[in-house]
Amino acid sequence: MSKNALYLLDSKDCAIFSLYDKDFMSCAAKVFNENLFKDYEKDIKTCVFMKQIHSNKVLSYDEGLSFYECDGLITDKKSVALCVLSADCLPLVLWHKSGFIANLHSGRLGTFSNILREAVFLLQEKQIPAKELNLFIAPSICAKNYELGGEVLDYAKRYFKDFLYENKLDLKAIVKDQAQKLGIENIIDSGICTFDDERFFSYRRDKDKKRFVTIAYLRA
Repeated sequence: MSKNALYLLDSKDCAIFSLYDKDFMSCAAKVFNENLFKDYEKDIKTCVFMKQIHSNKVLSYDEGLSFYECDGLITDKKSVALCVLSADCLPLVLWHKSGFIANLHSGRLGTFSNILREAVFLLQEKQIPAKELNLFIAPSICAKNYELGGEVLDYAKRYFKDFLYENKLDLKAIVKDQAQKLGIENIIDSGICTFDDERFFSYRRDKDKKRFVTIAYLRA
Protein backbone atom coordinates (compact mmCIF):
# COMPACT_ATOMS: atom_id res chain seq x y z
CA MET A 1 0.00 0.00 0.00
CA SER A 2 1.36 3.42 -0.94
CA LYS A 3 2.61 5.76 1.75
CA ASN A 4 0.55 8.46 0.02
CA ALA A 5 -2.80 6.80 0.82
CA LEU A 6 -4.55 7.02 4.18
CA TYR A 7 -7.19 4.28 4.57
CA LEU A 8 -10.07 4.87 6.95
CA LEU A 9 -11.74 1.59 5.96
CA ASP A 10 -10.26 -1.36 4.11
CA SER A 11 -12.71 -4.27 4.20
CA LYS A 12 -13.85 -6.90 1.73
CA ASP A 13 -16.97 -4.83 1.05
CA CYS A 14 -15.81 -1.22 1.03
CA ALA A 15 -12.73 1.00 0.84
CA ILE A 16 -12.50 4.57 2.12
CA PHE A 17 -9.21 6.39 1.68
CA SER A 18 -7.59 9.77 1.09
CA LEU A 19 -4.85 10.31 -1.50
CA TYR A 20 -2.43 13.19 -1.02
CA ASP A 21 0.31 12.35 -3.53
CA LYS A 22 -0.74 15.11 -5.96
CA ASP A 23 -3.23 17.89 -6.68
CA PHE A 24 -6.53 16.43 -7.95
CA MET A 25 -8.23 19.76 -8.68
CA SER A 26 -8.15 19.14 -12.44
CA CYS A 27 -10.62 16.28 -11.88
CA ALA A 28 -13.37 18.54 -10.49
CA ALA A 29 -16.85 18.26 -12.05
CA LYS A 30 -15.91 15.24 -14.17
CA VAL A 31 -16.94 11.59 -14.42
CA PHE A 32 -14.26 9.18 -15.59
CA ASN A 33 -15.22 5.79 -16.96
CA GLU A 34 -11.83 4.48 -15.99
CA ASN A 35 -9.85 3.74 -12.86
CA LEU A 36 -7.81 6.78 -11.85
CA PHE A 37 -6.68 4.99 -8.72
CA LYS A 38 -5.49 1.67 -10.13
CA ASP A 39 -2.23 1.93 -8.20
CA TYR A 40 -4.31 1.61 -5.03
CA GLU A 41 -7.53 -0.23 -5.95
CA LYS A 42 -7.88 -2.55 -8.93
CA ASP A 43 -11.69 -2.97 -8.91
CA ILE A 44 -12.77 0.63 -9.54
CA LYS A 45 -14.53 1.11 -12.89
CA THR A 46 -15.87 4.67 -12.63
CA CYS A 47 -14.63 7.76 -10.76
CA VAL A 48 -17.18 10.48 -10.01
CA PHE A 49 -16.13 14.01 -9.04
CA MET A 50 -18.75 16.64 -8.26
CA LYS A 51 -18.82 20.32 -9.04
CA GLN A 52 -18.71 21.20 -5.35
CA ILE A 53 -20.73 24.32 -4.60
CA HIS A 54 -20.54 24.63 -0.78
CA SER A 55 -24.15 23.56 -0.27
CA ASN A 56 -26.10 20.84 1.51
CA LYS A 57 -27.28 19.32 -1.79
CA VAL A 58 -26.98 15.53 -1.94
CA LEU A 59 -27.89 13.44 -5.00
CA SER A 60 -28.10 9.78 -5.86
CA TYR A 61 -25.51 8.59 -8.35
CA ASP A 62 -27.05 7.80 -11.75
CA GLU A 63 -24.79 6.04 -14.23
CA GLY A 64 -26.62 7.84 -17.03
CA LEU A 65 -25.39 11.26 -15.88
CA SER A 66 -22.00 12.79 -16.65
CA PHE A 67 -22.16 15.90 -14.44
CA TYR A 68 -23.09 16.48 -10.79
CA GLU A 69 -23.44 19.93 -9.25
CA CYS A 70 -23.77 19.19 -5.56
CA ASP A 71 -21.74 18.44 -2.45
CA GLY A 72 -22.75 14.88 -1.79
CA LEU A 73 -23.48 11.65 -3.62
CA ILE A 74 -24.87 8.31 -2.52
CA THR A 75 -24.84 4.97 -4.32
CA ASP A 76 -25.29 1.24 -3.96
CA LYS A 77 -23.39 0.56 -7.21
CA LYS A 78 -20.24 -1.49 -6.85
CA SER A 79 -16.91 -0.36 -8.32
CA VAL A 80 -18.06 3.29 -8.50
CA ALA A 81 -15.68 5.64 -6.66
CA LEU A 82 -17.38 8.69 -5.16
CA CYS A 83 -14.75 11.41 -4.81
CA VAL A 84 -14.54 14.57 -2.68
CA LEU A 85 -11.89 17.25 -3.14
CA SER A 86 -10.79 19.20 -0.09
CA ALA A 87 -8.07 21.22 1.59
CA ASP A 88 -9.48 21.92 5.09
CA CYS A 89 -13.20 21.21 4.51
CA LEU A 90 -14.56 17.99 6.00
CA PRO A 91 -14.89 14.95 3.72
CA LEU A 92 -17.60 12.84 5.37
CA VAL A 93 -18.28 9.26 4.32
CA LEU A 94 -21.30 7.19 5.34
CA TRP A 95 -21.24 3.42 4.89
CA HIS A 96 -23.87 0.79 5.61
CA LYS A 97 -23.08 -2.91 5.61
CA SER A 98 -26.02 -3.66 3.29
CA GLY A 99 -24.13 -1.93 0.49
CA PHE A 100 -24.68 1.83 0.50
CA ILE A 101 -22.16 4.65 0.66
CA ALA A 102 -22.33 8.44 0.67
CA ASN A 103 -19.42 10.82 0.20
CA LEU A 104 -19.96 14.42 1.30
CA HIS A 105 -18.06 17.69 1.06
CA SER A 106 -18.89 19.48 4.30
CA GLY A 107 -17.26 22.90 4.40
CA ARG A 108 -18.40 25.68 6.69
CA LEU A 109 -21.61 26.31 4.73
CA GLY A 110 -22.32 22.63 4.28
CA THR A 111 -21.79 22.02 7.97
CA PHE A 112 -23.91 25.01 9.00
CA SER A 113 -26.74 23.75 6.75
CA ASN A 114 -26.27 20.15 7.93
CA ILE A 115 -25.41 18.31 4.72
CA LEU A 116 -25.04 15.17 6.85
CA ARG A 117 -28.76 15.28 7.67
CA GLU A 118 -29.66 15.49 3.97
CA ALA A 119 -27.60 12.39 3.22
CA VAL A 120 -29.07 10.46 6.15
CA PHE A 121 -32.61 11.35 5.07
CA LEU A 122 -31.89 10.07 1.55
CA LEU A 123 -30.52 6.83 2.95
CA GLN A 124 -33.51 6.45 5.27
CA GLU A 125 -35.73 6.61 2.18
CA LYS A 126 -33.87 3.47 1.11
CA GLN A 127 -34.69 1.80 4.43
CA ILE A 128 -31.26 2.39 5.96
CA PRO A 129 -31.58 3.17 9.71
CA ALA A 130 -29.32 5.98 10.92
CA LYS A 131 -28.20 3.98 13.94
CA GLU A 132 -26.67 1.37 11.62
CA LEU A 133 -24.61 3.87 9.63
CA ASN A 134 -20.87 4.27 10.04
CA LEU A 135 -19.55 7.84 9.72
CA PHE A 136 -15.93 8.46 8.72
CA ILE A 137 -14.35 11.92 9.02
CA ALA A 138 -11.34 12.23 6.72
CA PRO A 139 -8.44 14.69 7.28
CA SER A 140 -9.77 18.23 7.74
CA ILE A 141 -9.05 21.37 9.71
CA CYS A 142 -9.18 21.37 13.50
CA ALA A 143 -10.59 24.06 15.78
CA LYS A 144 -7.31 25.63 16.88
CA ASN A 145 -6.51 26.54 13.26
CA TYR A 146 -9.98 27.66 12.20
CA GLU A 147 -10.31 31.29 13.20
CA LEU A 148 -13.38 33.31 12.23
CA GLY A 149 -14.06 37.03 11.99
CA GLY A 150 -16.69 39.55 10.94
CA GLU A 151 -20.18 38.40 9.95
CA VAL A 152 -19.17 34.74 9.92
CA LEU A 153 -18.05 34.93 13.53
CA ASP A 154 -21.26 36.77 14.46
CA TYR A 155 -23.30 34.02 12.80
CA ALA A 156 -21.36 31.30 14.60
CA LYS A 157 -21.85 33.08 17.92
CA ARG A 158 -25.58 33.16 17.30
CA TYR A 159 -26.12 29.59 16.09
CA PHE A 160 -23.05 27.55 17.08
CA LYS A 161 -21.77 29.21 20.24
CA ASP A 162 -21.26 25.85 21.97
CA PHE A 163 -18.60 25.01 19.39
CA LEU A 164 -16.70 28.30 19.55
CA TYR A 165 -13.55 28.80 21.58
CA GLU A 166 -13.07 32.56 21.58
CA ASN A 167 -13.05 33.13 17.79
CA LYS A 168 -12.14 29.57 16.72
CA LEU A 169 -14.78 27.14 15.50
CA ASP A 170 -14.75 23.35 15.83
CA LEU A 171 -16.40 22.09 12.64
CA LYS A 172 -15.65 18.46 13.50
CA ALA A 173 -17.44 18.80 16.83
CA ILE A 174 -20.47 20.29 15.06
CA VAL A 175 -20.60 17.35 12.66
CA LYS A 176 -20.25 14.82 15.48
CA ASP A 177 -23.08 16.53 17.36
CA GLN A 178 -25.25 16.50 14.24
CA ALA A 179 -24.47 12.81 13.73
CA GLN A 180 -25.40 11.88 17.27
CA LYS A 181 -28.67 13.82 17.04
CA LEU A 182 -29.47 11.89 13.85
CA GLY A 183 -28.87 8.62 15.67
CA ILE A 184 -25.48 7.71 14.23
CA GLU A 185 -23.57 5.78 16.87
CA ASN A 186 -20.35 4.72 15.14
CA ILE A 187 -18.13 7.73 14.29
CA ILE A 188 -14.56 7.24 13.11
CA ASP A 189 -12.44 10.40 13.02
CA SER A 190 -9.08 10.27 11.24
CA GLY A 191 -7.79 12.65 13.91
CA ILE A 192 -5.72 14.48 11.30
CA CYS A 193 -5.70 18.28 10.97
CA THR A 194 -4.90 19.35 7.42
CA PHE A 195 -3.38 22.61 8.63
CA ASP A 196 -0.91 20.85 10.94
CA ASP A 197 -0.11 17.81 8.79
CA GLU A 198 1.90 19.06 5.81
CA ARG A 199 1.26 15.88 3.82
CA PHE A 200 -2.19 17.33 3.09
CA PHE A 201 -3.14 20.49 1.22
CA SER A 202 -4.55 23.22 3.42
CA TYR A 203 -6.13 26.38 2.05
CA ARG A 204 -5.77 28.14 5.39
CA ARG A 205 -2.06 27.33 5.53
CA ASP A 206 -1.03 27.63 1.88
CA LYS A 207 -3.66 29.93 0.32
CA ASP A 208 -3.71 28.00 -2.96
CA LYS A 209 -6.20 25.91 -4.94
CA LYS A 210 -4.60 22.50 -4.62
CA ARG A 211 -6.85 19.71 -3.36
CA PHE A 212 -6.36 16.14 -2.19
CA VAL A 213 -9.09 13.56 -2.74
CA THR A 214 -11.09 11.29 -0.48
CA ILE A 215 -12.55 8.22 -2.18
CA ALA A 216 -15.30 5.84 -1.11
CA TYR A 217 -16.36 2.83 -3.12
CA LEU A 218 -18.07 -0.53 -2.75
CA ARG A 219 -15.89 -3.46 -3.73
CA ALA A 220 -17.26 -5.98 -6.21
